[in-house]
Amino acid sequence: MRNRILFVLCFLFIGFSAFAQVSISGKVVDNTGFELPGVNVVVKGTTVGTMTLGDGTYVLSDVPGGSKAVIEFSYIGFKPVEVVVGNQKVINVTMVEDSEQLEEVVVVAYGTATKESLTGSVAVVGAKEIEDRPVTSATAALEGNAPGVQVNSTTGQPGDDASIVIRGIGSVTSSTAPLVVVDGMQFNGAVSDINPQDIESMSVLKDAASCALYGNKGANGVILITTKRAKKRDKIDVNLTVRQGIYHRGLPEYERLGVNQWMETTFAEYSNFLMASNPDVYPDRATANAHAQEFFVESEVQSNIYNLPDAELFGNDGKLVEGAYMLPGYTDLDWWDAISRTGYRQEYNLSAAAASEKYNVFASVGYLKENGYIHSSDYERFTGRINANFAPTTYFNFGINLNATTQESQRESQAGTGNVANPFSTQYYSPVYPYYQHDEEGNIMYDVNGDPIFNTAGYLNNRNVALELRKNYTNYKYDMIDATVYGTAVIPYGFELKVTGNLNRARTTGTQYANNILGDAMSVNGRFTQAFTANNYYTFMQHLTWSHEYGKNLEHHVDVLLAHENYGYRTTSSSITNIDQQLEDVYILDNFPVNEGFGGSDVEDRSESYLARARYDYNQQYFAEASIRRDGSSRFHPNHRWGNFWSVGASWIISKEKFMQQVDWISYLKLRAAYGAVGNNAGASAFAYKNLFAFTNYAEQMIFVRSQLAREDVSWESTNTLDIALEGSLFRDRLRFTVGYFDKRSADLLFDVTLPASVGTMNGNNQSVLTNIGTMSNRGWEIGINGDIIRTKDFLWTAGIDATFIKNKVVKLPEGNFKGNSMWLKEGHERYAWYLYEWAGVDELTGKSLYYINPESEDLQGYYDEAGNPIPTEQVYQSLLKAAEEDKVLVEHNGKYYTTSPTSKYATRNWAGTPLPFVYGSVNTALSWKGINLSLLFTYGLGGKTLDSNYLSLMNVANAKSAVHVDALNSWTGVPEGMTADDPNRINPDILPQHNRVYATDSYNGYSTRWLVNSSYLVFKNLNLSYDLPMKWVAPLQMQRINLGVSIDNLFTVTARKGMNPQQSMAGGQSQTFGTARVFSFQLNVQF
Repeated sequence: MRNRILFVLCFLFIGFSAFAQVSISGKVVDNTGFELPGVNVVVKGTTVGTMTLGDGTYVLSDVPGGSKAVIEFSYIGFKPVEVVVGNQKVINVTMVEDSEQLEEVVVVAYGTATKESLTGSVAVVGAKEIEDRPVTSATAALEGNAPGVQVNSTTGQPGDDASIVIRGIGSVTSSTAPLVVVDGMQFNGAVSDINPQDIESMSVLKDAASCALYGNKGANGVILITTKRAKKRDKIDVNLTVRQGIYHRGLPEYERLGVNQWMETTFAEYSNFLMASNPDVYPDRATANAHAQEFFVESEVQSNIYNLPDAELFGNDGKLVEGAYMLPGYTDLDWWDAISRTGYRQEYNLSAAAASEKYNVFASVGYLKENGYIHSSDYERFTGRINANFAPTTYFNFGINLNATTQESQRESQAGTGNVANPFSTQYYSPVYPYYQHDEEGNIMYDVNGDPIFNTAGYLNNRNVALELRKNYTNYKYDMIDATVYGTAVIPYGFELKVTGNLNRARTTGTQYANNILGDAMSVNGRFTQAFTANNYYTFMQHLTWSHEYGKNLEHHVDVLLAHENYGYRTTSSSITNIDQQLEDVYILDNFPVNEGFGGSDVEDRSESYLARARYDYNQQYFAEASIRRDGSSRFHPNHRWGNFWSVGASWIISKEKFMQQVDWISYLKLRAAYGAVGNNAGASAFAYKNLFAFTNYAEQMIFVRSQLAREDVSWESTNTLDIALEGSLFRDRLRFTVGYFDKRSADLLFDVTLPASVGTMNGNNQSVLTNIGTMSNRGWEIGINGDIIRTKDFLWTAGIDATFIKNKVVKLPEGNFKGNSMWLKEGHERYAWYLYEWAGVDELTGKSLYYINPESEDLQGYYDEAGNPIPTEQVYQSLLKAAEEDKVLVEHNGKYYTTSPTSKYATRNWAGTPLPFVYGSVNTALSWKGINLSLLFTYGLGGKTLDSNYLSLMNVANAKSAVHVDALNSWTGVPEGMTADDPNRINPDILPQHNRVYATDSYNGYSTRWLVNSSYLVFKNLNLSYDLPMKWVAPLQMQRINLGVSIDNLFTVTARKGMNPQQSMAGGQSQTFGTARVFSFQLNVQF
């Protein structure tokens, strides 16, 4: 019995030992010995698990199953590892990279592809690049991250989308914006409707081969946005991100004269004016200064902020007298303080994701509020998203993607306009004009409530922009819902059928109020406008795909896509404006009983498409692809409604060839080439082929007048692109590169061709008709290099640079004169090409500006005599010289002729370059060490010329109510000693003409090459510093990650002239408007 009892006890002991819970610890590294943090360590078949810490170590307590337990190690990008516990207490694991898993999957048109199989040009931006940037619109994160893509995100207006151009300008009359596709469906809202934190990746399709399946919508390129899905099975992931930030204007102001310098400079100009306009009364400087001493402040400046009376401020030398000083109460001379504030940004995002074999669900909510750096420029956005997919069987799945947003924005509607109410125009005010009222001692005056009283003096046109900014408002409320429903069925023999429907509904209500106290609406006792727009879009698609592998080793793979798409939209809008405000602070139409105007529209558009694609690869080494799409658009006549668009492409993985196996320093090498054609109907209106009529008021009666001539043969624009590239990596993937050439040619451009007067006029002008005529090309190279400078177990330092060299040229245009005041659209030149009067310099004998009269100028061509015969250019040239001599504006110097008047009567214009850069790109670097991550991004552009009209305004000293640039101090003040008429240095391009309003039209107001400045720029676009708390702190909190970070956008901008924004417009102009915002953002990210 005793032996039996002992036997049973031993058996139980052994059994319990086998199933006892034990503790396991260890370390996980990769095959180079690099410690892997965040590896999932789970007891197979249970929910018991943990994650490795920052140093790769882990502790797994209470392992059920004892020695028979199996531990699973899994990590993205590595092959999973399973280890039986046995008698081990310490289990160290080395994980090996999974080459198949690491093979990057890229979202392409109507599907996905591995990166090595791509035959076209596709740039991919991942979630990290988006999350690192505190942006309202996700497309702003493309800047500096996608070669060949120009992104202008320099506007500081909250809520604005970035403008994007891919590989140059492709149309003369229509938009250059690319198509945006979200989760496979055309997105019809603004990209800012999508929460950037919901985005997993963005693929930019740049060539026709990549875009051809989008046919009529892909001419300007395509941005494919893929939103997030759950990544882990049988686990709920929760992500919380909080951002708090402030922002200011990121560009410096123009360098302007201070108060004393401005007073003396404008005094000198007034004295010059007196001598030039009335030399008999003011024959010399002394008599002119004597008059100016008495009347300059009173009649010209109209504001005295000094301690002395008007007539006692200046001495006989034109300088402020000793003892003159600005009264201390004038602390309100910088109008930027009156219109601006420190912007504040707050953002909160919460998302959750869960998945199993039967379902995959991602849900998120987000809130963003931005108070702009200009008063009355605010933006508030709520977003919500649900992406759900269900697979009840192995052969059928269905899902829904639902995105909704509601937004409200206060917008500064006058920015960028020439209206007096433009708040940015205050930067051009005289520095002696205060924005508050002052008493005789210079103290600010206050009302009965203790608030300072705004200044509405006559020199401000009895207005005050800072006050109007607070009294007026423009408000928009916007609601959008975008819903996609789909179902996919797996059919025998490799077929798969997918049916998708999308509906997008958006409603915008806008209200605008102009106050009844001062400004434009004062004369009508206040104005109130209310507008409403409803947009309804739908898309219905059916996809049939087939894939098949064959061959002895299944080395042949082919897949085919057949699809049909139906798309349409309807937009209705209405607006009404009433005046005569009855009650204060009541902003409804009933409070403005008198109607001033109304309007509305109702537009519908439809398209039908059939498309197909075939892809083939052999042994994952040789790839070929072809696609075709046939589009029909309601914008064109039934006889010209359909267009065919296609592409072909191939790629070759050279590094897999046998002859490359001994070249061990080349890790990967690929050659790809593609050619294709896409279309564009954006240049045509919804009723492009019809006669259109509009209401107009004639003799106090409403009548119909024709507003558009019918053109039944108008049809698609087309863009053909050739793309060739070599991609690779060297030295065990330490150095990666891409070199590509593209030739993008847009043909059959839609253009409004002006008809002769004999056809008749329309609203007093010659009629025009939309015509397919014109060709434009964009050719260039894209180069990208990035690599690992230092790569050790604990430290990683990477750097990269990319450059896009591009040349734009108009190849063909219809006959006609497309000259503007400063540009000429002409064959052989760029879409935007400066054609200006040529400034030669300053005549040292007179102080006047001189302009070339060029006998080779194309301005001298195109003249005809009464019989219709062309007049020789030499004859036209001589007539110019004669006219200039007769009007005493001709200057001859050492055999060359110049004029002091930049007008077509005397001077000639010439080609003066283009605003478009010849190269643009980015430079980036990143460092990572034990959870600390630092990244820096710079963007740049080289070449191009900007016509700086803002600088022109600041250089016109003739207006004593305007600010003056510091460069004005370098003006001509007199004839240099020893200067003669034939002196070779008589014409000086390094000084400025004399400040004198008599010559202002010739020296300042005429557009000439004098105002062109180099458009090159360098922007410190983003600095991001973050820290991942150690896993030994995070894991006990049952969290996956806690990250703290700080990000700065637009840290600084370097340009040829301080204050200029060369990125403001591709056309090279400048306006008084919002500039780049410098954003400081602090972030907390927690992953459960």
